[in-house]
Amino acid sequence: MKTAMITLLFIAIISLSACSTTKSNIDKTAELEKIGTLVQSGNFIYNATSANPLRVGVLNILPNGSGQQLRQLSPGYYLSVTKDSLKVHLPFYGRSYQAEMDPSKAGIDFESTDFKYSYEKSKKGYYIATIKVNNQKSADKLILNISQSGYTTLQVQSIHRDQMGFYGKIEAQKTDILNGN
Repeated sequence: MKTAMITLLFIAIISLSACSTTKSNIDKTAELEKIGTLVQSGNFIYNATSANPLRVGVLNILPNGSGQQLRQLSPGYYLSVTKDSLKVHLPFYGRSYQAEMDPSKAGIDFESTDFKYSYEKSKKGYYIATIKVNNQKSADKLILNISQSGYTTLQVQSIHRDQMGFYGKIEAQKTDILNGN
């Protein structure tokens, strides 16, 4: 009798764990499809959580600079991509080869409708999205390496400034960011 109860309990536990595994696989598949749809549509927002400047010594001169290459960012730094507009609000740490006359424009902060968006899917399953921006001094090319779960590295390239790297995640657009609220 005891053996039958233990066997029954064991079967119940295995059945429940199989159900939860199936649910997590379904959730994972839905997440993969969502990220793929966002990248393919070219309609998403990238929220930066940390910055990685090209020059190692640049963070030593910043207040509270610990000499570490990676700098955690406060919320509010983003890259917004839609079919017809690009909005970028990111910090910049590094050398600028052409000084900006307005000190308030020291970051990578602009809006543009003159850009080209393209993407490709790698053999390993992640996406590489490239945005070629025209007529901007702070960024000529933005390259996003997007994992299947949405975690993304962003490289900002410019002929007028040092290259910057960022880490963060993409997600669906929110109307309050698009409207500037």
